[in-house]
Amino acid sequence: MADGTRIDDLNVIKSVSTGLQKIVDELERLDDDDKYGWSREVIGHEELANRLNDFATNWDYKRSKLEEELKKLAGITKAAAEAYEQIDTDLANAVRRQEKASKGRG
Repeated sequence: MADGTRIDDLNVIKSVSTGLQKIVDELERLDDDDKYGWSREVIGHEELANRLNDFATNWDYKRSKLEEELKKLAGITKAAAEAYEQIDTDLANAVRRQEKASKGRG
């Protein structure tokens, strides 16, 4: 790539893809099956224990949805970086072939 900005842009896209995948990996490491242990006996108040359990259930659901969307976005950014690199390589090869053909005629 002749333009340093393009290299920087490609590196940013790759970095975003890697970062998103790391977030997904961390979210997946959270143990969905672990019971939270927020019983009335532990908390000391039944309504508070119920609300904590409701929050945990909602968080699990929304975290799952967040994971799905982040996976999609990580895949999109990875594919974009790969396509960008391939286009750049193809373009550079075409320019080289054209230059070689021009020299052969001259």
